[in-house]
Amino acid sequence: MDAILLGGLTNRLRKFSAPPPTHPTGELERAFAEQRFRDNCAEFTDILTSVPGLREHALESPPLKAISNGAYSVMDGYQWILAAALHTERHTKQILEVLAQLP
Repeated sequence: MDAILLGGLTNRLRKFSAPPPTHPTGELERAFAEQRFRDNCAEFTDILTSVPGLREHALESPPLKAISNGAYSVMDGYQWILAAALHTERHTKQILEVLAQLP
């Protein structure tokens, strides 16, 4: 399952639309967004290093269901944190694609 996440979540050949409530509105100031990102990364790191049994807890995962074409739909706690990191990588690739198209 980890390999499916690693290959599927960062692959930009397939595009996905985020749900409307998560679309950017331009209301967040850059400094606030950057600090929020850093805080979230620190919290994920803390969870990874201090919470036992992440592999023992699982939840339904719409992103996994999407990238596996419905073959898989549940991720464990470790995989959710992995998916968050891969989601960041995916957005980084998206930003680089946009920047490459600028004159």
